[in-house]
Amino acid sequence: METWLVDAFADAEFRGNPAGVVLCPDGHPTAGRMQEAARTAGLPTLAFLHPLAKGHYRVRWFTPGKELNICGHATVASACYLHEVGGVDDTLPLVFETGAGPLYTHRAGDEFAIDLPVMHTRPIAPPPGLQEALGVELTSCERAEDDILVEVGSVEEVAGLQPDFEALAEIDCRGHVVTARGGKGGADFVSRTFFPALGVDEDQVCVSAHCKLAPYWARRLGKETMSALQLSERGGRLSVTLAGDRVLVAGPAAVRRRLDDLP
Repeated sequence: METWLVDAFADAEFRGNPAGVVLCPDGHPTAGRMQEAARTAGLPTLAFLHPLAKGHYRVRWFTPGKELNICGHATVASACYLHEVGGVDDTLPLVFETGAGPLYTHRAGDEFAIDLPVMHTRPIAPPPGLQEALGVELTSCERAEDDILVEVGSVEEVAGLQPDFEALAEIDCRGHVVTARGGKGGADFVSRTFFPALGVDEDQVCVSAHCKLAPYWARRLGKETMSALQLSERGGRLSVTLAGDRVLVAGPAAVRRRLDDLP
């Protein structure tokens, strides 16, 4: 399988969230073969694209351990690959058919944008042990779908987090989004995302989290278009726009190189 390495939401090499992209013109291989390829590649996600029509693809995503229902950063990586390597016209919006419904992307200059449903949060009491597991005082705690979103007091507190991942994994939720208002001259807000219950201690750049962060910060900042930084080890730069019941998440991406062909 011809596989390409793409960094999504990366403004420099070794930044953003990496994904492998595989074009499957004759249809998807078996699930077992795609899973084995993902294990061999060792990347956070491999995206397998089957062309259906011009600008229209069916996509499946695999981590080294399992198939995913949806993966925003690997969809952005796929769009970058198709425009940069696959010969797709830069002005053509793309449609990706998934098990969770269609996803839409488009290119805007050097950035790639994905259109996703908004996910609203609601206030909750912090679950027992959450503040201790994160090791920082919480200023608010909310829940959206199956993730918990907490705000802390400063950018520095987000950057300095050293969570107890074993304790976080015991809390009844999919993942944890930790955020703070941005500093002067920086992004509107910052975040980090942790999914130890799924076997991923920290997601380098999480698109789905920004579908929750967008309405959360729009209420607090009084604006619909915001800049965001994910303060993971690799880091990522994004812009988010809240538009009714949709969120547009955009950022830079780059094709890095072709990898050794996978079995």
